[in-house]
Amino acid sequence: MIAGIDEAGRGSVLGPLSIALVCGKEDNFLSLGVKDSKLLTREEREALFPEIRRRFYTSFVLITAKELNELMKRISLNEIEAIKEAYLLDELPFEPREVILDSPDVVAQNFGQRVSRYTRRQFKIRAEHKADFNYPVVSAASIVAKVVRDWEIDRIREELGYQFSSGYPSDEATVSAVREMLRTGKGKEYVRMRWSTVETILANQQKLADYF
Repeated sequence: MIAGIDEAGRGSVLGPLSIALVCGKEDNFLSLGVKDSKLLTREEREALFPEIRRRFYTSFVLITAKELNELMKRISLNEIEAIKEAYLLDELPFEPREVILDSPDVVAQNFGQRVSRYTRRQFKIRAEHKADFNYPVVSAASIVAKVVRDWEIDRIREELGYQFSSGYPSDEATVSAVREMLRTGKGKEYVRMRWSTVETILANQQKLADYF
């Protein structure tokens, strides 16, 4: 058995950060034909999602914007990810021979050490850059993380009535929606306040401290 963990939504200014774990027999991931979620269309990811869940153990957490805003007053985003990934590992009902993580740290192995500090159990952990591209088990985790985050973004968009895509600052519609949320307060709970894009918007409205 091998396990992989990846996230989706790290750079978004809206909605949750999603982290997923997938675990199963290594050969079965190769036969499924999974790829890094960024190389697949939404339709392809959503077609693979139920098959991954049927064939392998899967779990995930959604870290809301509100929780991120609170936690980032005290700790870094990398530390938050490490804590949540350790939680997913501690919930595993069996012992994989190895856990592979897609590392957000500049020095890849440092992230594996972060996760190890928070687990109650002993795992062989390998943290690498581009693990979602190089290891099918991590690719599968990236698909799960992306799909569940996309669905949550769909829910937020429908709830609020704003028009935006995935919530990333590269999308002008997202930036416009964030401006409106901050101006009116409608949907502000979904905005990640400690992101540079949001700070720039706030600088033109009022002091950042007024929003905490």
